[in-house]
Amino acid sequence: MASFRAWNVSLLVALLLGTLPAAASGSDPKADAARIFQELMSPFCPGLTLADCPSEQAFVLRDEISARLAAGDPADAVVSDLVAKYGVSILADPSTTPVGAIIWGTPILVAALAALGLALFVRRAVKRPRLDADERQVISPELDRLLDEQLHALD
Repeated sequence: MASFRAWNVSLLVALLLGTLPAAASGSDPKADAARIFQELMSPFCPGLTLADCPSEQAFVLRDEISARLAAGDPADAVVSDLVAKYGVSILADPSTTPVGAIIWGTPILVAALAALGLALFVRRAVKRPRLDADERQVISPELDRLLDEQLHALD
């Protein structure tokens, strides 16, 4: 049993050490470029991502991004520079911006508040005592007599 545990531990250590060089070397510039092309809207073709835009300017911009990544620039820095140059509208998923977080977070907040309100409503409805027929308050005989007089006066 002890040798089985030692074998598992050594296998785990080998797997962890095997992944360290890949993590230390960074990711592939071509993969980063492809990801960036999908994450950015084209400033030249409205409604298309940079990967789908067929314009000549898009080809130039894609080449510039690929060259910067191949030179060792981090992908986040490249995206930040493009956002600074073209504005936040270049992001295909604006949820990472403060305005995008508000826009995406508002429906979630409203749903949570509605669920809370419903839970409180149900809780109060369950707590409310139900009166049986014999427990209900009965009108006093004098009030009942006055009500009958008023009703007969209306006839």
